[in-house]
Amino acid sequence: MQGPSYNKKGNINEIDLPSLLNEAVKQGIINISDVQEKVEMTERENYLNLHKQNYKTWQGADGKWRTCLPDESKKDGRRLVKKVTEEKLNDAIVDYYQSLEDAGSLNKISLDVLFPEWLEYKQLHTNSTASIRRISDDWNRYYKNSPIIQIPLIKMTYLILDEWAHKMIKQYGMTKKQYYNMSIIMRQSLVYAEEKNIIPSNPFKKVHIDGKLFRSTKKPDDEKQVFLINEQPLVEAEAYKDFEENGYCTSAPLAIPFLFQTGLRLGELVALRVSDIEGNYIHIQRQEVKEERQREDGGWLPARRIIVDYTKSEAGNRMVYLSSKARQIVKKILDNNKTQGFREGDYIFLDKKGRIHGRAVDTRLRKYCRCLGMNYVKSCHDIRRTYISILIDKNININEVRKQAGHADERTTYRNYCYNRMDDVQKEQALESALCG
Repeated sequence: MQGPSYNKKGNINEIDLPSLLNEAVKQGIINISDVQEKVEMTERENYLNLHKQNYKTWQGADGKWRTCLPDESKKDGRRLVKKVTEEKLNDAIVDYYQSLEDAGSLNKISLDVLFPEWLEYKQLHTNSTASIRRISDDWNRYYKNSPIIQIPLIKMTYLILDEWAHKMIKQYGMTKKQYYNMSIIMRQSLVYAEEKNIIPSNPFKKVHIDGKLFRSTKKPDDEKQVFLINEQPLVEAEAYKDFEENGYCTSAPLAIPFLFQTGLRLGELVALRVSDIEGNYIHIQRQEVKEERQREDGGWLPARRIIVDYTKSEAGNRMVYLSSKARQIVKKILDNNKTQGFREGDYIFLDKKGRIHGRAVDTRLRKYCRCLGMNYVKSCHDIRRTYISILIDKNININEVRKQAGHADERTTYRNYCYNRMDDVQKEQALESALCG
């Protein structure tokens, strides 16, 4: 191993001690396990010497070894400890003082300290990189500069958390959903801390917010959320026209009438393969997602779109019925792919570069809305709402609608996807017929 170096004045240069130690370990001069053992022996001796300054140890007539340890629950503030051998008594003494030291360390843990560890734990339990980025963004926005993250978790009381939660709602004018997302860090970190025995119980369980305090969000107007009865054929006609003119470039235009027939999520649509078709059904079993990638410095790289072999939820993995019209659209797409030489695996929706991305379909739909002079520019998710609303209007059993949509609960189907597709004239005629017909 290289010895110390000297400068021009004959003095020893500053020594890079960590490098020297690493080199010594590599060359076998220092055995790391021996060092660890000596450190532990030194700590043990320190604990035993500390104990002897305050308490004596002795061997009784029965041959057993005894000492006293502090115990505030006893009248005299100590308790007798008895062991068969002196070694086992020393073990008990060392364990006691180590537990005090560990408890002292735990008492210093704050949310600021715990958050990085909890976030790593959270990443193990989700496939969604987008949710991890949202949590990181929420930390920077709501927590990073807040005094609450410096409070030791053991001192985090219900009153502190209750006041913090209500202040956040009022400061940011939060809706119920915004509050739920913002508070995930605090709520789940405290659950994690309880499981790790950092805190005896989770005080956030007692925090309840009166729903009246949230900023109200009324259900959007129907005509902004779905394609009205007279709008759908216009949009589909525009898509077919675009395909006839540009089919040599892409099959994206036909994705739009196909969505009206299937109600798929956009990510599910562009992940479809020919092998997913099973008779009159298509198996939804994968999706396109936005993959967020974090840099070493904590920043984020531009997201990229990838295909993953799972759906949004367990209910998302489903068999969706292909109507005769949907089957005709698929045939038209596959024939065009073959004619134009489009290929990437056996994906259905392709262009000359390969599989198309969801954004390409959504961009075309918005273009059609503008070209048609529609009052509102709508998205592919609005087609999904339209599809579900049509099934409900046609009196399809709600459980079947739920399954076709890939929802876990029919309440989601009714609450968020049931809209009126009639314009004012049609609506008035329907009401008149129902009330007077």
